Amino acid sequence: MKNILFVIGKYPNYGGTEKVTTVLANNFTSMGCNVHIASFEQPHPESREELAPAIKLHYLEYPVSNRKNIEVLAHIIRNSQIDIIFNQWCLPFSTTRMINKARKGTDCKLLSVLHGVPDKSKTVILAEDAVKAASNGITKSIAKLKLIVYHVVIKQSIRYVYKHSDRYIVLSKGFIQAFRDYTGLKHTPKLLSIGNPITIPTDFENDYISGKKKQILYVGRMDMENKRVNRIIEAWEVLYQEYSDWKLVLVGDGPHKKQLEKYVKEHGIGSVAFTGFVKEEPTEYYKQSSVLMLTSDLEGFGLVIVEGMSYGVIPVIYGSYVSVYDIIDNSKNGFITSMPYSKEKTVKCLKALMDDDGKRQEIAGNALQKSKDYLIENIMKQWYSLFKSL
Repeated sequence: MKNILFVIGKYPNYGGTEKVTTVLANNFTSMGCNVHIASFEQPHPESREELAPAIKLHYLEYPVSNRKNIEVLAHIIRNSQIDIIFNQWCLPFSTTRMINKARKGTDCKLLSVLHGVPDKSKTVILAEDAVKAASNGITKSIAKLKLIVYHVVIKQSIRYVYKHSDRYIVLSKGFIQAFRDYTGLKHTPKLLSIGNPITIPTDFENDYISGKKKQILYVGRMDMENKRVNRIIEAWEVLYQEYSDWKLVLVGDGPHKKQLEKYVKEHGIGSVAFTGFVKEEPTEYYKQSSVLMLTSDLEGFGLVIVEGMSYGVIPVIYGSYVSVYDIIDNSKNGFITSMPYSKEKTVKCLKALMDDDGKRQEIAGNALQKSKDYLIENIMKQWYSLFKSL
């Protein structure tokens, strides 16, 4: 039995990292561990009901490294005899520094988990976009300088966290080399990869594949800066008239939902449904849908991909991030469109699936089988193997 503490930025909350934290915490608890979660913000306290009652929540304050936080964590670590800390907020490095001050003088081990891509972040992507959009030499030079500074700060932060952690975990095998290339660290014995588990209930007993609707699905934040949901709508705009028996369903809310709805209305694009925020798991949408689309510029893992695959939804994914190549065997259990993004390539891929019922059935079955690699019991084995190595 282990005593475990998760440290995370926002919790309870409905984000991907938060969902994974909930699933891991519940499973550790069911295996007899004592679990604590400490967070700086609590945006959705109602989601606390998804946690096992035995799990204890603790609240920290900003700024991250203030003395009170260190004292609170030190009290938890000593009073609850914490064996392992999961640092779910690797960047900025200040979280790691705070944790290390709190665990000083104990045998408590620190596992830092990077829930993003080692060499990319939303900040970097926005800075790159600013360089491209700069209208004159001065603004372009300033934008380039900012981009350089961001890279320097992020590299140094990652190196600091790696140095001061007992293990550093990335979400994909492909991220290991990306980590080394980006940080310049060639000898990385503390670095390993463990993927995220499926966080929704699975049901492999029932056959959902044969009863699929002709429906393309997106699940996630309505965002045009990183998720690039506009790309999905623009691809559908090419298809909807030719495939009038198909439908596009967009599940989720976000900063650009109204803008996306306006685009659909102004361009007269048919057979599109925006569900808005859905509190319950999107399981029913997975059961019904044939294809899942994701056209993000950046994903750490893309949890919705394996969740959809577990219900036989065929992923059609823009291959902008390394982890997707671990999840999908291209053309066997899903499709990856190559970089740079191309609407034409995306449309061609969708047409190939929409035109061939037999092909969809075959690939959907393969997708379902591949998703089993990410069942919680398989992921938990990897975590316990790591615990034994500490």
